[in-house]
Amino acid sequence: MDNSSLVVLGTGVSFQSAELALEYGYEGCDMQAELLPAILRRRTSAATKMAFAAAERACRSAGVEPSELPVIFTSSLGEIGVTDKLCNDIAHQHFPVSPTQFHNSVHNTASGYWSIAVGNRHPAMAMGAYHDGFALALLEAWSQLHTIEKKLLLVTFEEVPPQLLLPDNKWIGCATALVLSSEEVAAKEAIRISQPSFNHDKCGDPNYAEVSPALAAMSLLDAIELRRSGRVQISPTGESTWFTELSCHG
Repeated sequence: MDNSSLVVLGTGVSFQSAELALEYGYEGCDMQAELLPAILRRRTSAATKMAFAAAERACRSAGVEPSELPVIFTSSLGEIGVTDKLCNDIAHQHFPVSPTQFHNSVHNTASGYWSIAVGNRHPAMAMGAYHDGFALALLEAWSQLHTIEKKLLLVTFEEVPPQLLLPDNKWIGCATALVLSSEEVAAKEAIRISQPSFNHDKCGDPNYAEVSPALAAMSLLDAIELRRSGRVQISPTGESTWFTELSCHG
């Protein structure tokens, strides 16, 4: 792996329920976040809570202050639960529409609240690219870390979509976070990932066909946790499937 690879400094995971976290082998990884103030916790969605919890754990794992990092938040559907609630209210003429719900319906809700809650004045980006969401956010992180930044936080999150808006979906509510760096790390146990790349052929794992981008990101975190070097699929299988190379040998 060449010098353009990124070093993984910390990781974080959260799920929409504690039971789901245990099912995937992540004990204590629910969506409780200490950094989310109580006044915001009461009115934010599951999507934002999960994003906060994963981001907080990644920063703690990396030993860095959340306020010190530029951040990229990526989600295919964003505040889909809030959007569903607003659509229902409008369809049933429940007026006036809640200004709080409307305020929380934008795609950069999580990134905005994160900047406010942790006092972060660094750039905060909100991305969305459906199935390619995590892969393209990782590519964006790679680009920033080789041009303008030294470290950054990357957060991927999805809540369970309403069946009316995404029929027959099998997505689960989860979030993942990575603290990444382009700086050289001398530690022998350093874990590195390559620039994401894609293959035009349908060469991915068919079991990924219905996987959400946030859950696709989980495969990379699992490989990091197990220190399993090699190619890792980081997007659901499609016409163009994304991969990265993981090196756990320093």
